[in-house]
Amino acid sequence: MSKNKEFYAWFEKLTPKLGQREVSFRKIFNYLDNMLDPIVIVETGCLRDKNNFSDGQSTLLFDKYTLSRGNGSKVYTVDINPKATKVCKDTVSDNVEIVTDSSIKYLTYLSKNFLKTKTKVSMFYLDSFDVDWRYPHPAAAHHLKELTSIIRIIDDKTIVVVDDSPANGNLTQAGDELNPTWKIISSPSPPPTVGGKGTLIHEYAMLSGARLIFSHYQTAWNNFNKEDK
Repeated sequence: MSKNKEFYAWFEKLTPKLGQREVSFRKIFNYLDNMLDPIVIVETGCLRDKNNFSDGQSTLLFDKYTLSRGNGSKVYTVDINPKATKVCKDTVSDNVEIVTDSSIKYLTYLSKNFLKTKTKVSMFYLDSFDVDWRYPHPAAAHHLKELTSIIRIIDDKTIVVVDDSPANGNLTQAGDELNPTWKIISSPSPPPTVGGKGTLIHEYAMLSGARLIFSHYQTAWNNFNKEDK
């Protein structure tokens, strides 16, 4: 059995714990399967509690996946909380480079370094700012700042994923009081769009010609900086 098959056997055992993130994590790994080695993943906001899968445990998943790919594949993760980075170091392998710092400061440094070394990033996974669902703008603005810190090293194949970014829209309750389901209000109400942490990144992505790959609880885009043929 190849290491990649071993990863998927391990992943399938975990899927019941991943809840609403399961479908998007599966799509993430399927996307990375079609990319050449080495797989380089940069994450903001690391694993902070061991076995707390309600948080997603993304650093652990990315660690296991890059180990299955080998050939120089690696994870880089940053978190401003030293308690989180300590837990992360105790949980994942040495294949993960863990830094305690501001995500925007770290991404700016990493971008400069990767430009010099011509390192290609397969995926950016942005999840460093807890979202307040009543007022998600601060989290959305923070992640847009992260995107501006890395935009120079994103190519059209790089996948950018933001956690806690489900779609939102204008809804109304159906008239059946015995079965009070919800439905989307049609025009002139605007259609559903990406919400949560990914709100502003989605606005930028759509205006800049990037492509929405999927939008579940996590949302993903590619085709940033696509060159005209």
